[in-house]
Order: sequence, then structure tokens, then C-alpha cells
Amino acid sequence: MHSFHQASNFAVYGLNQTDIRIDSEQHKEKASHDAGERYDAPKCHHETRKTVLGNIKSWIDSDNEATKIMWLYGPAGGGKSAIAQTTAEDCHDEGKLAASFFFSRFAAGRNKKDGLVATIAFQLCVSIPNIKEYVIKQIEKNPNIFKLKIKTQMQSLVVEPLSLLNQADTSISYPRLIIIDGLDELFLTSRPEVEIRQAFNEDSISSICTQLALDDTFDPDKDIEFFVRSCFQSLKRHHILNSILVSWPDDEDIDTIVLKSSGQFIYASTVVHYVSDSRHDPRKRLDFVKITKRYL
Repeated sequence: MHSFHQASNFAVYGLNQTDIRIDSEQHKEKASHDAGERYDAPKCHHETRKTVLGNIKSWIDSDNEATKIMWLYGPAGGGKSAIAQTTAEDCHDEGKLAASFFFSRFAAGRNKKDGLVATIAFQLCVSIPNIKEYVIKQIEKNPNIFKLKIKTQMQSLVVEPLSLLNQADTSISYPRLIIIDGLDELFLTSRPEVEIRQAFNEDSISSICTQLALDDTFDPDKDIEFFVRSCFQSLKRHHILNSILVSWPDDEDIDTIVLKSSGQFIYASTVVHYVSDSRHDPRKRLDFVKITKRYL
């Protein structure tokens, strides 16, 4: 998850005298946290990830102007997207979310950087209506803005409009959080992930960036165990075989899943989904999981 405090990133396409019209080739409406295409997007169980979510919320609510960016990073499958989704939903409900973009290498329109700036700009104009006039002026000044480098688009359509808005009236409080999830999904090899890390370690960025590693310090095993137990309890209540599942699964079964998860929620979630298929006996499916080598 990449959250930008006191925002600075976005873009729009086409306009008339009074409004902004976004071309579908530029604005990726399916990339936002509440897009219909992402109705089943992963998010945190309400009793898990409390510490890391708390750290993120503290940063969002902080008055510290020195760190305007938070970079949450960690291994694939560690739950970053679920954390980003949960944060986006919570902040949207609290009126703090200005914009969001969720990349995915498997989803057309969300697997390329094209449209990122346009999408964020469009959402900004919705969540902060007073910024619209400044964005329109930038497009009028350069109608070819969307053909330029993303850095140029960001500067012209996000940084400058936000700066002008702030200068115009500092007494009004606006949503100021932007969440970008899955920058590494733009690439198919591991090398760009190194490049992302190097970019965040540049002096110009690191000086204004809070880095949060999603590692073992957050005790993922404990959260995974709670998640698995909770899901299996729900399964037992609703499965057609519920009458013979009273003592299932046992602690050893749970421990095996947690151990094989290796701190990765995606493995535990996949196992739960597989075992929970109502057309099959969950005991047999779990037994199969226990003897199967993990490939995730």
C-alpha cells in the first residue's frame, strides 16, 4: 500500500467550459477501492492486523508534516492489499480518503501505469470539488498533458492544483489520503521491486517517507490462526455436515495450516476457500491439504 499524506498525484481528460470529462482510456473506474469489479476484494478480518492498521491510522491522523508518504512493503501474499483495502474503506467512511488506485497484473486497465494519474485526478475532483477549477486550468494550458510523462502529469494535475487550493483557503479541511496499492504489479520480474525500493530510499523521498515493513514483528501467525479458526467456525455452522463437525478441526490441524502459511495470509485464505466448498466433505479436503506440498 502506498498512501500519500497531504496528497500529490493525479489527472483528467477532455473538458468543456464547466466540467471535466474523463475518457475511458484514461480514467480507470475499476481501479478504485469501491469499484464494482472489486466487490470481493480481500480485506482484513475485523479481529486481525490490529497493530499494523493502528500504526497506519496513527500516521494518517498525525499532524506531522515531515512525513507525507507511507510505504508499506513486504513479501507477496503477506496481506498488503487487504490492509490497503481495509484502510481505504475505513478512511472513506470517515471522510478522509481523497482517492485510491489498486493495481492488478491480471485485470485489464489496472495492470499498466496508463490511467493512474487520470483516475486519481478524477477522484480528487469528486472528493474535493474546489480543486476542479485548478485542474481544468492546467488542462486548458496544455491539452496534450496526458501524452506527457507521468511525473509531468502528476506535477501539473495534482501537485500544483493542491498547492493552489491550499494557498486559496487554509481554513477548510479536505480529505487528504491517497492510497495506491500494488506498484510491483506493474512488472513481471523481481528487478523493478528493487527499483521501487531504491526510489523510496532516495534522499528526496526518504526524508518525507515513513516506511512500514510487514514482517514478523506484527506476529502474523497469531492473526492467521485467529482467521482460520474463525472461518472454520463459520463453515461448521453452515455446512450440510455440521452435525458431524463438532470436534473438527483439532488444534493440530490449525497449527499445520499456520505453519505452512509461513506468515502469508494468501495461503491460509486459499486453504479456507478450498476446504469450505459446500459440495465436499471439509475433513477430507483438509486432510489433502495437510499431506500436500505447498506451492504458493
